[in-house]
Amino acid sequence: MTRVLSAVLATATGGLFLLGMAGPAGAATTTLYVGGAKCSDTGPGSATNPFCTILHAGAVATAGQTVLVNSGSYSGTVSVANSGTAASPITFQPAAGASVTITGGADGFSIATKSYVTVTGFTITGTSSYGISVSGGDHITLSQNTVTGSGQQASGLIAAGIALSGTTSALVTGNHADNNSDSGIVLKGGTTSSTVSYNEASGNANGYQRNANGINVIAPANTIVGNVLHDNEDSGLQFYTGGDNNLAADNVSYNNGDHGIDDYNVTGGRLIGNTIYHNCTSGINVEGTSGNYLVENNISMDNAVYPAYHGIACSRRAGNIGIWDSAPATTTVNGNLVYLTRSGTMYVFGTAYSTLAAMQAATGQESVGLQANPQFLNAAIGNLQLAGTSPAIDSADSGASGEQATDALGVNRVDVPTVPNTGIGPRPYDDRGAYEYTGLGTPPPPNQPPTARLSVSPGSGPAPLTVTADGSASTDPEGQALNYAFDWGDGTATAPQSTPTASHTYAKVGTFTVTLTVTDPGDLTGSATATVRSINPYVGQIATNYSTTARTSDAMVVWKAAGVAAGNLVVVTANLTGTVAGPVTATDSAGDSYTVASDISDGAGHRLVVLSGVATAGLVTNQTITVSFPNAATNRVTADEVSGPTRLDVHAEAAGTGATFSSGPTPPVAGPNEYVFAAVGSYAATSAPTFAAGWAVQTGYAVSTDYLGRASVVSTGPNSYTGSGSATGTSWLAATVAFS
Repeated sequence: MTRVLSAVLATATGGLFLLGMAGPAGAATTTLYVGGAKCSDTGPGSATNPFCTILHAGAVATAGQTVLVNSGSYSGTVSVANSGTAASPITFQPAAGASVTITGGADGFSIATKSYVTVTGFTITGTSSYGISVSGGDHITLSQNTVTGSGQQASGLIAAGIALSGTTSALVTGNHADNNSDSGIVLKGGTTSSTVSYNEASGNANGYQRNANGINVIAPANTIVGNVLHDNEDSGLQFYTGGDNNLAADNVSYNNGDHGIDDYNVTGGRLIGNTIYHNCTSGINVEGTSGNYLVENNISMDNAVYPAYHGIACSRRAGNIGIWDSAPATTTVNGNLVYLTRSGTMYVFGTAYSTLAAMQAATGQESVGLQANPQFLNAAIGNLQLAGTSPAIDSADSGASGEQATDALGVNRVDVPTVPNTGIGPRPYDDRGAYEYTGLGTPPPPNQPPTARLSVSPGSGPAPLTVTADGSASTDPEGQALNYAFDWGDGTATAPQSTPTASHTYAKVGTFTVTLTVTDPGDLTGSATATVRSINPYVGQIATNYSTTARTSDAMVVWKAAGVAAGNLVVVTANLTGTVAGPVTATDSAGDSYTVASDISDGAGHRLVVLSGVATAGLVTNQTITVSFPNAATNRVTADEVSGPTRLDVHAEAAGTGATFSSGPTPPVAGPNEYVFAAVGSYAATSAPTFAAGWAVQTGYAVSTDYLGRASVVSTGPNSYTGSGSATGTSWLAATVAFS
């Protein structure tokens, strides 16, 4: 059926290495991967180190992320822990070309009180409860999934394929829900303002009682459109108590064990343009306390006159259309086409009638109704599209409330030039029933636009930053080949190409929006965006000084020609020997004050102090930064300029001896793009200290055999960092400070 629709170095990112990573992920990425070689649920969920389970991806995926699942069978219930947003939904889908089955859990997917989550393209089978369960929340999209074998055919163990409860503005489209132990799709518990469209639901059965429907709606104000419902144990489409004010349009319902469309104790429904064929009892059924119904433009043929579901004969309520009980007084029927190929009840409107004419004469209803063979193309195999001579062509009321501008295949309404227009309303050429005849035989579905999906890696890093954009998760409804064009957001673009990936280097610092446009052979397009941040917090050294004679302060003259930009951070490092405890302070000639960020000393009179302060109005060449301290035998002081960060976040420091130094891990930093500064003092050394790979080393200094080393890195996420490396001195002091 065609349907519309931490230690030292841990890992490398963007040329830098994450230090002391505390947790599986660094900066938030737009794509998480599941399944394949080298998988680990404690890893980052990257393409090269994916998660092993969809369950873990469900627990960690956040707004704006797409979870791509590699081929395979996965077990357990995927519980979605977070919500997306309208602009940044959370999406779960198979990777390009992948076939993914979820089996064996209570539910395949469980989405409770979440918003803007999409689940698309999975096969879900053998769950003990629902295949997909949605409760509460809003804007949940379930599309192109196959859900089968939910629950067991035994009392207390049955389960629907897809179940929504208390959910608003959901979309359930293009799914297959078959052979479940209860209804294929059910809307219940106050689910409202939702659309169930272009799904196929078949073979759903309790097994021990007649109760499973193709679609069961017991919630108000939803739209059920374009679905194909057949060979279900009970009705194809059922509106039951609580299912008030729903619209059913362009649905096809045949060979079901009860009604094609059943409305029981519901109020305010519209049944418009459906095709109902060969169901066990009355094709369209409005009964009990149901009322305020509009039933128009439907085709209903051979209902309640032949054995339908599994060849079982029915002896319940009859008629192609049956308006029963209290419904006739408040129900309008018109423009329907009814037909029987054997004698039986043609119509019920309070009273049963064997012909439409008799019903019209008795009730005044169905003024433009027709009793005629709709001429289906091949009803025996479920092809209920119209032949070119069908009386349903160009004869419907396009002004009927709920009449659709397209049919069950998404085909636009067409005026067939060889057929007189006998319809009414703004388009006098709409066809009755679910299918529009185009004059071209069986119409192909219209070309649908592709869906673009974009991931960019890395999402941030120091300039120059080389990123790879990946559009391979983009899809086309018809499976057509796509062209991929990338606009990098910095004035450059990559022309359309057949490959879904491209790389680009950002030479400048800034935040850039990457836009992917995918184009199908019919020139329909889809687009997606991702954000890249090219950063460089470290501007450079601005001043330095030293002394090999005892003193209590030292002044540095700003020698950097451009000075220090207003608002930038200045990091001051003081390496002291032969000193004692007491305050270390710093000021500059522009009136800025500096705060101690880290202060570590040992029992031998060595001391390493890191201070920081914002140059509020900036500094110009020849202005001074003065560091004051207790009397020290020697000192080395330096100052560095940093752009962006302005305050201390976390720090760590340690003292020790031996050939290696380590500050120990900081607590996790607040997030990405922090400036992480490491300093080490090495005493009685024969050479300068060496930092571990991945640290960007800044200029080191020596005072006799006492060395000061400095390095930095840009954070990639809420990780821990450890400044470490090797040293030749008899002792060392090390500090790591992160600024946000």
